[in-house]
Amino acid sequence: MTKERIGLGLIGTGNVGRIHLTGISSLIEAGLVNVQISALCDSDPKSLKEAAELFGVETVYEDYEGLINDEGVNIVYVCTPTSKHGDMVKATAKAGKHVFCEKPLAHSTPQARELLMVTKDAGVMAGVGLVLRLDQLLLYAKNLLAKHDFGKPILAHIRDDQRFPVDYIYYSKWRGDRSIAGGGTLIEHSIHDIDILQWFLGDVESVYAKIGFFAGREVEDQASLIMTHKDGAVSTLDSIWHWVERPNERRIEFFFEKGYMGIALESEKRFLDYQLQGQSPVRVSEIETRSTLLNHLGLVEKKLSPDVVEVLTEVGSERYAALSYSFLKAILSGNAPSPDFMDAIAAHKVVDAAYRSSSESRCVEQL
Repeated sequence: MTKERIGLGLIGTGNVGRIHLTGISSLIEAGLVNVQISALCDSDPKSLKEAAELFGVETVYEDYEGLINDEGVNIVYVCTPTSKHGDMVKATAKAGKHVFCEKPLAHSTPQARELLMVTKDAGVMAGVGLVLRLDQLLLYAKNLLAKHDFGKPILAHIRDDQRFPVDYIYYSKWRGDRSIAGGGTLIEHSIHDIDILQWFLGDVESVYAKIGFFAGREVEDQASLIMTHKDGAVSTLDSIWHWVERPNERRIEFFFEKGYMGIALESEKRFLDYQLQGQSPVRVSEIETRSTLLNHLGLVEKKLSPDVVEVLTEVGSERYAALSYSFLKAILSGNAPSPDFMDAIAAHKVVDAAYRSSSESRCVEQL
């Protein structure tokens, strides 16, 4: 990709920042990317010091402008609370550096569009943390649709539940503050689900939503959406933040004219069930689908060590290392990354429409 090692700087050394640092470090150790973690930044000195020691990074900043303007940094990861994304992405683009920003990209579609235009005007490439695009079970499902005649999509449903992420393992009390997070379970968590539904079924044209605040917080902890897609398929989403001591769970179902798919992305169960008209049901395990992810990344499993395969396909509940590999490979090769800011904007449009639908008690059309 390039003979010269590229410097990477990461802003935000909290929970998701450290997940990305773990994935990037694993890619570097495996020799998959010619990148060096050159600098870290966080406004919390304690978190910054811990992360710097943990990942062996000598250069640290408490001011993000310092990291962005560091000549040793060529690519910037923005892993901060949502309210800070805008200024950081704009500053990175102004400095002429490529940027990866965690989801949600912004608080609203207009803000997200502004960030897209800023990066385009600056001529820098930009990726976003819609990590489910790199899940091997979902990639396998997309391949099945291309290989077999499932017919037109009719109905899809996602049930997504997560413990309210303000304590427990998350260490992110800011997610209960609307001025920082922009919203709750819908925008902060299920923007992933909306992205997946549009990835499989096409753009959403209308939304009817009911949103609840059962925990008495500033952000919603329940969201139920009915969405109509451009080709007439209907999808539903039930998203909840709860207070039950249980793992985060996600279940996805697709019904087509000639087939069915069910995907479990759960703590104890990760598999894909599918059935075509006139045929017996088939269950595919997560292990059986890992070559699909590796092929998607342009890699061949038999040419990789077991440790490298594990890093990309098994470490953690979501494929953050694979997401970073995809993003960094694109940047280092001079190609546009995917998922990108346009994908984020498409999901933000549905989120905005859902909030409007719930507040006005009506179906919102022509997103």
